[in-house]
Amino acid sequence: MQPCNPVLDNNNLWNHYFNLIPPKSFVFNHVLSGGSQFFDNYKALNSALQSAGEKTYETKVPEAIRNEFTDFILNRPTVPSLSQLPALFRNWAFLKHPSVANTGASAYAAGILDPITAAQLRLMPYVGDPAAEPPIPDRQPDWDETFTQLKAQLAKGVARSFSYKQSTASTNVSQSWSHGSSSVFFGLWGGSSSSFKQSITFAQSDLSVDVSFKHVISFSPVPGPWFSSAALGIALKNKNKAPWLPGSIVTWDTAFNPDSGSLARFIVNLVVVDSMQVTVRSQATFTHDDITVINTNSGGGLWPFYTGNSSSGAASHFTFDDKGRMTLTITSLPGVPIVVGANVLRVEEYAT
Repeated sequence: MQPCNPVLDNNNLWNHYFNLIPPKSFVFNHVLSGGSQFFDNYKALNSALQSAGEKTYETKVPEAIRNEFTDFILNRPTVPSLSQLPALFRNWAFLKHPSVANTGASAYAAGILDPITAAQLRLMPYVGDPAAEPPIPDRQPDWDETFTQLKAQLAKGVARSFSYKQSTASTNVSQSWSHGSSSVFFGLWGGSSSSFKQSITFAQSDLSVDVSFKHVISFSPVPGPWFSSAALGIALKNKNKAPWLPGSIVTWDTAFNPDSGSLARFIVNLVVVDSMQVTVRSQATFTHDDITVINTNSGGGLWPFYTGNSSSGAASHFTFDDKGRMTLTITSLPGVPIVVGANVLRVEEYAT
């Protein structure tokens, strides 16, 4: 994962990591990522699916009343559980639209038994209404573990250390999960290109890395009530047939194509560390002009983690010897979570 900056709160944890769909790449730069969003893509998938339960609800309850009830749910401070929806609809409709209170509640109760309808009902409290006055935005998609739980788990993590020397390490990544495929990534400094002169000089020279972490954990929350793995699995297994809606912009291929699908892969856990001590010693010989360029552009941090100096608990420091060889030190404070990696599953493994 690049860059590796401190995690500060729930929104940072969920939106910058778990809500991103990773590219087919063993390097994932979430700054340069195209911004593919788990929640948005999953919401679009559900709009392309239909079930008998949904048709019944649409038949029994007029669209204007359905939209009004959706806005009522969106404005609630908490998300209701799936089993609460029939009673909520009945109680709400008895006051607003008594003629459909019982039939609508019955349609809800029947829909809960159908995986596709149930998935869409789970999603409903999170989907905003741009046509409302004032417009209602989407609710923040959540996961079942929070930043507070991450910090508590990290405090109990194990210590780890390792060393790496480029000249003796294998460069064959064809057996990685992405089979060697790699997307865009930074060069020597954060925001730079791998084609920059200084990046090429650095990459073509030997280097060593010594790394230690006081605590390391694998953090594995699962999506909140808005997500249904059952519906995802049904959509995956029924290519170009029900429950897919004919003519939908979202198709099986746009969603699940192994190379380009919007829901082809998912981040299932993060490798999180604290109290890191990283020392990089490069044998590259940088000129005086190179050193000036590196110093000028180092604010975004340097390879491998691109962790810049931060008041929230991380720092980078580098020096050059009289031959222009660089030594870089990256440190972080105890108790400050730093994400250094992620594990990715294909949709075939995730929707089980």
